[in-house]
Amino acid sequence: MKVLTGISRVLVGLLFIFSGFIKANDPIGFSYKLTEYYSIFGTTFMQHQEVLQAVLICVAEIVLGICVLIGIRMKVTSWLLLAMIVFFTFLTGFTAVGNWFFENPDNARTLWWANILGFTPREIYYMKDCGCFGDAIKLTPWQSFYKDLFLSTLIIIIFIRRKHIRPFFAKIMQTNLILLFTVASAAFSVYCWMYMPVINYLYWDEGSDIRSLTTEIPETKEMVFIYKNKETGEPTRFKMDEIASIDNSQYEFVDREDEVTDPGVPAKIHDFFVKNGHGEDITEEILNEDKYAIFMIAYDLSDTRIKTVKKFKEVMTPWQEAGHKIYAFTNSDPQDYEKFRHEYQLAFPFYQLDRTALKSIIRSNPGFVLMHQGIVVKRWSARNAPDMKDLDKAIAKFEKKKNK
Repeated sequence: MKVLTGISRVLVGLLFIFSGFIKANDPIGFSYKLTEYYSIFGTTFMQHQEVLQAVLICVAEIVLGICVLIGIRMKVTSWLLLAMIVFFTFLTGFTAVGNWFFENPDNARTLWWANILGFTPREIYYMKDCGCFGDAIKLTPWQSFYKDLFLSTLIIIIFIRRKHIRPFFAKIMQTNLILLFTVASAAFSVYCWMYMPVINYLYWDEGSDIRSLTTEIPETKEMVFIYKNKETGEPTRFKMDEIASIDNSQYEFVDREDEVTDPGVPAKIHDFFVKNGHGEDITEEILNEDKYAIFMIAYDLSDTRIKTVKKFKEVMTPWQEAGHKIYAFTNSDPQDYEKFRHEYQLAFPFYQLDRTALKSIIRSNPGFVLMHQGIVVKRWSARNAPDMKDLDKAIAKFEKKKNK
C-alpha cells in the first residue's frame, strides 16, 4: 500500500502541476473556457472576472501538485485535492453526457432522459474541448472524464493514506515552499495575462505560414460498382477499370456508389475569412500581400486598450509612407468600428471577423501581428505595442533568416 500511495502521489502531483502550468501560461484562453461553463450552467453572476478566477485556479493546481508531491500539509492538501477532483469530474462528466445526448438525439436513452429532465437534445450546448490542458493538448469531454475518474481513484488512495504520508521538510520549510510556489505561479500567470503566453500553442505563431494552415485538401472519391454473385449472393465491389473484366453470367449488377479513396486534410485554421465592404472575399489578397503588413487585432473595440491604440498611431504614418500595410480586424459592428476609426483618426481599413477567430490569433485586445506573404513575422501584445525600431528590427531578422 505504501508503494501504491507513493505512485499515486507522483502521478497526481505531476498531473496537477502540468495542468496548472499549461493553463497559467494562457490564463486568458482558460478564462474563455470558464465563460463557456458559466453559460452552460446559467451562472452569469460569475462572469466578468473569469481571468482572475483562471489565475486562482491555476495557482491552486500548481501549489496542490507541489504539496502532494513532497508531502506538505497532507491533511488540508488531501481534502482540497478531493474537493477539486470531485468538482472537475462532475463538470467533465456533465459535458460528456450532454455531448452524447446532442450527438444521439433520437436514441431511446436520450429521449427517456429528455422526457424526465425536460430538455431538447439538439439545444444542448456542444463543447468539443474541456480546456483541462489548454490548447497544448486537446481532450474530448469523454477523454477528460475518464482522466478525472483515474485521478479520482488516485486521490482517494492519497486521502485514505493521508496520515501515513510524511513530509520531506520541516514545517518552517514547508511554509516557505508554499509561499514560494504560490508567488511564483501567480507572478507567471499574471505576466502571461498582461502580455502573452510565454509558450504559444496557437496556430498564429512566429514563423507559421497561415496560407498553408487555411488551405484544405479535399477528399478524393472514386466510383465503384457493386455486383452480386448469382450463385452465392455475395456482393463484390469493382472499380471503373475492372468493369470490362466482369463475367455477366456470374455477376448481377446491384448498385453503384462513391468510395472515398483519400480522406483529404481539413484546414487547421478554418475561420479566417476577410470580406470587403462589397462582400467580396479578399482573404487570399491579404495573405499574399507582398508588402509587410501589420494586423491589428481588437476583437472588442468597446473594451480595447485605448492607450495602446494612441501609441500605435505614432507608427502609422511612417509605416505607411515606407509602403507597408495595416489592417484592423474586429468583431465590433461596422458602424462601431467606423466611428472608432474616425474618432482616433486611424487611416487604415477595418474588417469584421468572427470573435472566436480573433481570440485564436492573439491573446490581447488589441494585439499586433506583423505579416509578410502569409507568414507570421512577429507578435506584440497591447502592453508592448511596436514602434518603428521594433518593426525594423523584426523585418531585418526575418529577412536575414529568409535569405540563409
